[in-house]
Amino acid sequence: MVVAWAICASMSILGCGSPPREAPQEDFFVGDLEDIELRGYIRFGRQTWAGFDSLPQEGLPMQSYYRLAEEFARKRRLSARWVDIDDFVELLQATATGRVDVVISNVTVTESRKQLLGFTIPLTLSDEWLIGRTEIKAMDFESEAFRQLTLGIPAGTAYLDSVAATPVLAELMLEQLPSMMLPDEVVDGITAGRFDLTLMDAGSARYLVKNNVNLERLWTLPKRRELAWVTRRDSPNLLAALDRFLVEQHIGGRRVQQDRQDLAGIRAGGTLRMLTLTGPHTFFLWRGELLGFEYELLKLFAEEQGVRLEVVLAPDRASLFEILESDGADILAAAVTVTEERKKTGLHFSQPYMYVDEVFVSAASNPPPETFDDLKNRIVYLNPVTSHWQHLQQLESPVEIRPVTEDAETLLERVRNLDYDVTLMDSHLLAIERAYHGDLAEGLVLTEDAPIAWVVHPDNIELGEALDEFTKRMYRSKTYNLLWLKYFGNERRVSRHERQRLVGAELSPYDALVKQRSTEFEFDWRMVVAQMYQESKFDPTITSFAGARGLMQVMPRTAGQVGVDEAELWEPEPNIVAGVRYLNWTRARFEDSLPLGERLWFALAAYNAGPGHVRDARRLAREQGLNPDLWFDNVERAMLLLSKPKYAQRAHYGFVRGSEPVKYVREIRERYRAYVDHLNELERASSN
Repeated sequence: MVVAWAICASMSILGCGSPPREAPQEDFFVGDLEDIELRGYIRFGRQTWAGFDSLPQEGLPMQSYYRLAEEFARKRRLSARWVDIDDFVELLQATATGRVDVVISNVTVTESRKQLLGFTIPLTLSDEWLIGRTEIKAMDFESEAFRQLTLGIPAGTAYLDSVAATPVLAELMLEQLPSMMLPDEVVDGITAGRFDLTLMDAGSARYLVKNNVNLERLWTLPKRRELAWVTRRDSPNLLAALDRFLVEQHIGGRRVQQDRQDLAGIRAGGTLRMLTLTGPHTFFLWRGELLGFEYELLKLFAEEQGVRLEVVLAPDRASLFEILESDGADILAAAVTVTEERKKTGLHFSQPYMYVDEVFVSAASNPPPETFDDLKNRIVYLNPVTSHWQHLQQLESPVEIRPVTEDAETLLERVRNLDYDVTLMDSHLLAIERAYHGDLAEGLVLTEDAPIAWVVHPDNIELGEALDEFTKRMYRSKTYNLLWLKYFGNERRVSRHERQRLVGAELSPYDALVKQRSTEFEFDWRMVVAQMYQESKFDPTITSFAGARGLMQVMPRTAGQVGVDEAELWEPEPNIVAGVRYLNWTRARFEDSLPLGERLWFALAAYNAGPGHVRDARRLAREQGLNPDLWFDNVERAMLLLSKPKYAQRAHYGFVRGSEPVKYVREIRERYRAYVDHLNELERASSN
């Protein structure tokens, strides 16, 4: 059944102004649950890229909403079809026009929207915060100076209704921002001075304000907002079925964050809370995927228990045990070494899921101690909160230990630079570091096979027993070994490093395909070829540690977001299409007012590390007195800092190995320049 666009004529509150993009006629269908079940599939609408470039600090990430929706489809014996729509306003229109059956997003419930849309029971309640630069906090809201401020609000959002209903805000100068702007992009606009204030739900604003010294919450609006999913208003049976499902699966069992539950309660609530730190082995974001050895292991455990895994990030290692004690999480998973001192605190350690050696490490140019006698003339630098400190204190012969507050990565950097003599490091973390840096030397082993385990509160007996059973079964299994190789297998040592020699005017076997696709998005084809070499060395069969495929190393989920079948990523043309489209998307994440070259460098860095990490680096660059609009020698310097917990813990997108995008962009630029020089030389030679 085709629904005419005329339906939208009365939907000005949804921001209608032009028809949606053309879609096949069979995609337009209006019906209630019985019609959908007769058809055999349900269409879920979501905003393109929503939840792709985000690191959930706490609460349900968008991916969990998507899994909930697919579970609803499965229970109704329906197949789930996803419709990705770029613009949020267009997404809301899609239910009324018959393009989708349910919108899966945090949509604010308003009275005006309820006249035209159907809303499920609220998934959550949220305050709305007025946030702005720190200096505005001292202003009188009734003053003329305050009324001269500019309020930036994304178009089509319910925040516009809140502004209109709040006299003190309605008097401000309003700037409607693009409806696709993400919360941290809006905050960047405030920090950069493009506007002064914005409204934002507390869930999005809380972390952004907390970790930005230039921002303040100025006011909490008095009315809390309900957030829900959206259906057509004339689909009461579908809406009722969704409500029942959400009560059963999410709302009914949802716990208060500080409420301790054992395994039965966790299963009833549907959520297992993992307490960790962002880092290369625990939990991090890479090309839109949530990764980490600890994260993937516990995700398998959560799936076996039939619950979602929710990540709670601690601000630093020293606060981990305090958060667990105060019932802020269910399981502590942050590579915690089992020690007698820690056992005496009463916390329960699971069966070890890993055994590591504690080894002395120094710079390659400063040979490490090989025997205990060698330690007599060395200085060991350690953080007192670590198990290494405890173990070294137990040596019979005295050792000179210098207490420091640095994290492991910073300690290694100081050792590498010869600022510090020697430190102790767990062997699995050292394997990661040596995969990226070859200038570290491994010496004497202090402790062999130190057990690493998860930690739960002693009252959570059933949870502890389930973890023990899981780790005994999982340890050294095929699944475990594959995960180990993925994160600690030192891929760099076996990767190929040969450079292809240029012959004639052909840069790669795929020049014709690259030229065609690059032109569509106004990229220099030579630059795309340089990027392709950086990604795959022109090998269409290559797969990365995280599953990125082919010439442009595209993740399967990324391919789906840009309209390419993931099964086709092994073929050169679809892979190039997906890569160039994704590069175009990353470029669009940065303002077009940037110089052309700078926007390209940011886009390339975002292709490698994700736009969120690049935005974090730009914010940090501004804090460090660097230019946030220049990549080389400015933002790239800030990017390097984001691998240090001191900065990563307060970054919105967490840890990133900053040396990777820095090296990536520099090498692509150098190769691109070489290509240009080579082709120019050929052209000059042919003209003589």
